[in-house]
Amino acid sequence: MRVSPRKRANTALIGIAGVHHVVSELSRRGLVALATSRNTAAYDIVVTTPRGTRHANIQVKTAQKRVSFFRMPPSSKVMTGPHDFYVLLRWLRSQNCYEGFMLSGRAARTEVEKGEKFQRRRMAAGTRQGIVPSLYVGRKVEARAKRWRKTWLTWTLSRGESPSRYGS
Repeated sequence: MRVSPRKRANTALIGIAGVHHVVSELSRRGLVALATSRNTAAYDIVVTTPRGTRHANIQVKTAQKRVSFFRMPPSSKVMTGPHDFYVLLRWLRSQNCYEGFMLSGRAARTEVEKGEKFQRRRMAAGTRQGIVPSLYVGRKVEARAKRWRKTWLTWTLSRGESPSRYGS
């Protein structure tokens, strides 16, 4: 049976595809990356160096098209420990690949807080009805998005640098 290209894919499957993409890429970089079970709160992937001397916890947000906003938990629930990271993936149909962005948990919380503040101002002005926690990677933050893209392309735990230095 052929599925129409216009029919939306199951969002859970899209998310799982993103998690496995990140696991695959980190494994290719020489790290031990393990997807958690779907019932694990806050983390999709736990990654360590082969010797287990360093680790990181990663939450993955995946979109099936080139979006400029990624839905996130409310800023108060964004994990911000020194080993917490967020990877944002969006599918670039023209290039047939994912584009990735990586931020530390602290940087992600800061960005979500900015978005919530902006949305609260819109609510006060009467042009918005509610708040949708999200992280923006569009043109208005191009310099930051470029840095987050580079972080995803180069990030590893094996450098001898503290993982909390990435994505801030």
